[in-house]
Amino acid sequence: MTSTISPSVKVAFQGTRGAYSEGALLELFATQPTFTGKTATPVGYETFKQVFEAVQNDEAELALVPIENSTTGTFHFTHDLLLHHGLYIVGEYQYHESHCLAALPGVELKDITEIRSHTYVLDQCRGFLASLPSGITINQGDTATSAARIASQSLKTSAAICGARACQLYSLNILASRIEDDSNTLTRYFLISRTPLSAERHTQPRTSLTVWLKNAPGQFHKTAGCFALRDINISKVESRPSSSTITLSKPWEYVMYMDVDADMSEPAMVNALHNLEEFAKRVRVLGSYPRYQPPGETAPAAIGIGM
Repeated sequence: MTSTISPSVKVAFQGTRGAYSEGALLELFATQPTFTGKTATPVGYETFKQVFEAVQNDEAELALVPIENSTTGTFHFTHDLLLHHGLYIVGEYQYHESHCLAALPGVELKDITEIRSHTYVLDQCRGFLASLPSGITINQGDTATSAARIASQSLKTSAAICGARACQLYSLNILASRIEDDSNTLTRYFLISRTPLSAERHTQPRTSLTVWLKNAPGQFHKTAGCFALRDINISKVESRPSSSTITLSKPWEYVMYMDVDADMSEPAMVNALHNLEEFAKRVRVLGSYPRYQPPGETAPAAIGIGM
């Protein structure tokens, strides 16, 4: 990985300064030996589509995008954009940042009539929001963008749910901290690139793939068996409607997304994919990549669906 990244690398993310994704990418580059000597320049974009286009069009060398939250589940738009743009996953990172309720200095909770944040963050703070006085309007918007809006427009009756870093960047006062329902909430991120990567074994490699199956009995059982027979752990599997095959007469065909704990170069994995291609309509590998560990964390165990 180090030989393919520029000494100074632009990394795209969705949002503005202070966004959780920006915090994750800065921590990733600051703590992982793989990126020693590399300087990441975060570049924010308004939408995830623009983030993927930035990498595809060579505006950015890499991007860091959320794929899953331990409380709210999968960010399906990331999977869909990976398929549409043909980019590759080259790394995985887990990041935690506590949520804060923030407002302008001098503003108190009794003054607040509006709270704004990302829909996923609002969902993670349902208990706190339910405890607030009635009459407060809850609106959707990005975390750091909501904080920046309060600062730039001097909104004295608005508050944002964001991270502590965004509070500092936009000189906001923290009215309440650690307001998430689950203090152990983690967000899993994908590092994406135009070119694939072969991960080293010591990085606990994982491979993500998509599988289009025929609409016939036993197809999922056969798919799982390709990996189970070779002692390859399936850590995640879920299906999504396949827009490439949907018609009005046959609207519900599906594509299966899978994460398995193996690298593409391993003989068992090569054989599993050959086996899978014998009966699947189509198989596409989204990436074979290292799982970078946050500071103080040990390497992950193989935890999956037990097939």
